[in-house]
Amino acid sequence: MPKLKIEYLVIVGLTLLFLWLPSSNSGIDAYAYASAIKWGHELIWPHHLLYCLTGRIVFLGLNAIYPQDALAMMKALNAITAGFCLFILYKILVEIKALKPLYYLIFIASCFGFMRFATENETYILPILFDLGGTFFFIKYLKYLKNSYVLASGLFFGIAVLFHQIHIFWYVGFGIAMLFYKDTFKLKNILAFILSGAILVAAVYLFIYQFSETFSEESILRFVLHDFYTGHARTSIGLNNFMMTPISFVRTFIQVHGYMWPLLKSNPVLWLVPIVFLLVLMISFKTIYKYSFVPEAEFNILRKAALWTFLLQFAFAFYSVGNAEFMAMLPFLLVLVLVTWRTFPPKPVFYISLVLLFWNLVFGISPLHFLDLSGSKQLLAKLESQANEKWLLNEPQKMENMYDYFHGVDASKGIIFKPINKDTIQINLIRNLASEGVLTNCISGKQNFGRQNLIFSSQDLMGIFNEFNHSPVDSLEFFGGKTVIERLSVK
Repeated sequence: MPKLKIEYLVIVGLTLLFLWLPSSNSGIDAYAYASAIKWGHELIWPHHLLYCLTGRIVFLGLNAIYPQDALAMMKALNAITAGFCLFILYKILVEIKALKPLYYLIFIASCFGFMRFATENETYILPILFDLGGTFFFIKYLKYLKNSYVLASGLFFGIAVLFHQIHIFWYVGFGIAMLFYKDTFKLKNILAFILSGAILVAAVYLFIYQFSETFSEESILRFVLHDFYTGHARTSIGLNNFMMTPISFVRTFIQVHGYMWPLLKSNPVLWLVPIVFLLVLMISFKTIYKYSFVPEAEFNILRKAALWTFLLQFAFAFYSVGNAEFMAMLPFLLVLVLVTWRTFPPKPVFYISLVLLFWNLVFGISPLHFLDLSGSKQLLAKLESQANEKWLLNEPQKMENMYDYFHGVDASKGIIFKPINKDTIQINLIRNLASEGVLTNCISGKQNFGRQNLIFSSQDLMGIFNEFNHSPVDSLEFFGGKTVIERLSVK
C-alpha cells in the first residue's frame, strides 16, 4: 500500500479547520448571496456572474437529498474549494521544484485574506481555484510546449473571470508575460491562450444576457460593467486610497482589527502571540537574508507573469479604495514570484508559516466563529419579535439582507429604513415615521474600531436626529461593543 503523503494530510486538516470554523459574523454580501441562492431571486450578478448561479444549482441538488441552510452550505462549499486550491498550489510548487512546498502551502493557508473567505459566503475563493488551474497548465506548457496546455490555461483563466471580474488581471498578467518570450510562445500559442478564455467569457455573458429579464433594458456593455455604471464598485483616487491600501495589504496576511483590543484585555495571556510572532519573524527573516540564494533561471517566464499579475491586482485594489477583497489572491502570486526568484532556507519559512497560522487562528477566524462581534443577530431577533415597529438602522442593507434571507424576498420592505442626511425626501419620510414613533440604533452605542469607522462617520447622521426627541428603550451587548435602541418622536 503506497504511503500517504504528509502534504495531503495537511491539506485535509486545513480544509477541516475551515469547515469547523465558519464565520458567525457574516457580512452584507454573504446574506445577499445566500438569500438569492435560497429563494432563487437576483441570481445574476454581472460582477461575479457564476457565483450565485452555481450556488443555486448546488443548493437545489443537495436540498433534494436533505434540507439545506443556504448560508452554511455556501461557507462549506468555499471551505472545500479552499482545500482544492491548496491541493493545486502544492502541485504547482512541485512542478516548479520549490524547496519544501509543504511550508509554502501552510503559509498561504494561514494568510488571513485566504482564511476569512474560506470560512465565509463570499465570491473570492472559487475564482482563485480556476486561476491556479490556469497557472498549472501554463507551467505544463513551459515544460512540454504542447499547445493543448496553453489552450487549457486560457480556458481556466476565463472561467475565473466568470466567477469574478477582478480576476481578469491574472489573465492579462500572464498574457503580457507571453508577449516578451516569442521564442517560447509562438503567435498561435498566444492566440490560443487569449481566444480560448475570451470566447468562453463572451459567450457566457451573451447567453445569460439574452435570458435576463432584469438587465434586458441595458446594453450588453452596461450589463457586463453593471457594478461600475451603477457605482456599486467603489473606485476613486483620494486620501482613503493611501490610507486603506496598506492597511488592507497587511490584513491580507494577518488580521488586525479593533476587537483585538478587548480580546487582549480579557485574555492577557494572548499577548504572548504578538510577542512570539515578532521574535520568530525577526529571527526568520535574518536567517532568510543570510542563507537564501538565486536558483537556476528555469521559470523566469512564470515569475514575470506572476509579478505582472501581482502589480495589476494591487493597482486595481488601490484604485478600489484599498479593497481587501481584491487582494485575496496576492499571497499566491507573491509566493510564485518569491520561489522562482530565490531559494529560501526551509526552516524559517516553516516557522513564519506556523506563527502566521497561530496568529490568524487566535485573532482571525476563531473570534469570527465563536464571538458576536456586531450584535447583528441580536438586532435581527428584536426586529422579528417587534414586527409591527418601523426601524431606522445604521446598517440597513445588512439587516434587510438578513431579514429577507430568513423570511423571504422583500420581507423587510416597510420595516427597515435608512437615514440619509442630505436627502430631503428621506428626511420627510423619517419625520412621518417619527410622528408615529420609530425605533433606531443610529444615535448612540459603541462599536469595535474597523474599516467602516475609518471611512464613514456616524456624525454625518446626527443632523437628522437633532429635530426629534429620542429616548432609550433597549440595548444589545456584544463583544467589545454595545447598541442602544431608542425611540424617535416628533418634538
